[in-house]
Amino acid sequence: MKTSAIAILAGTMLIASPAFAADDASKPLQGVWSGTRYGEGKGEDPSKGVALELTITGTHVAGKRVSKGAIGEGDIKLAAGGKIDATGTTGGFKGKTIPGIFKIEGDKLLWCVTTSGSEANRPTDFVAEPAKQSWLMVLKKQ
Repeated sequence: MKTSAIAILAGTMLIASPAFAADDASKPLQGVWSGTRYGEGKGEDPSKGVALELTITGTHVAGKRVSKGAIGEGDIKLAAGGKIDATGTTGGFKGKTIPGIFKIEGDKLLWCVTTSGSEANRPTDFVAEPAKQSWLMVLKKQ
């Protein structure tokens, strides 16, 4: 069974999960993604979030906050059922794995994670909830 691994960074946090066998599964994630990370809600108002840019190339992602520059790197893995987990390789999340979910709708990527790092707290909906320590990223492929 081959592993699809991609590096990715989300705001000041990185995200990684059990891999599934399909190198083609990671292809839609390749490229430059720009958008916003939210700490609350469904991502309706970009002025209430943090502007991000992620560059995903093969198994590597470089992330930056648009207003502050580079924020780090990490490795992600995809799993069946839209699961995505990332493990930080640099910065404050180095070595920490953060569970999440994702979906792609055309040129839009929705990615929700729990900053608690707990598999038990993996998001089930694309909503950022402070009480659940979850963030939502809404990104558009450039």
